[in-house]
Amino acid sequence: MNTKSHFSLLCYASLIYCGLLFGCNGNGDTKKPATAEELSQMNRDFAKALNDKDAVAAANCYTEDATVMPPNEAPVTGRANIQKYWEGAIGAGAFDVAVATISTGSNGDLGYETGRFQMSTKDSTGKVTTERGKYIELLKRGEDGKWRSTHGIWNTDTLALK
Repeated sequence: MNTKSHFSLLCYASLIYCGLLFGCNGNGDTKKPATAEELSQMNRDFAKALNDKDAVAAANCYTEDATVMPPNEAPVTGRANIQKYWEGAIGAGAFDVAVATISTGSNGDLGYETGRFQMSTKDSTGKVTTERGKYIELLKRGEDGKWRSTHGIWNTDTLALK
């Protein structure tokens, strides 16, 4: 190989490395960052699902291999197990679920959302407890273009009783 061929090979290898390092796909087709509206849709859909008492719809806001990390509980992994977890919350009387986005960001098909939440529960005596707190969701855009959570964690502020 001559010097020109070595230089061409080195340039080509550098382009491939940059593509791998920075997520370029080599065809000039880069994805625009997702909007806050797009990234926070997952949690709006999730809150609606819980308010509708639909654990299947709530679980569908997560990827098949997602993990949620509830406060003071073991992590829950896999969409089917996450569905069971939210069935338990619905069964415990969850209602009045609301979310408010604080910040979002994305790079390609990966993103995040941070926010605040509120969820009330009513026990068998009719006593209502409202929890407020914060959350972070790591998100992945699916082939269908929909953003789903791959990892979610939340914790509560002080417990407020109504």
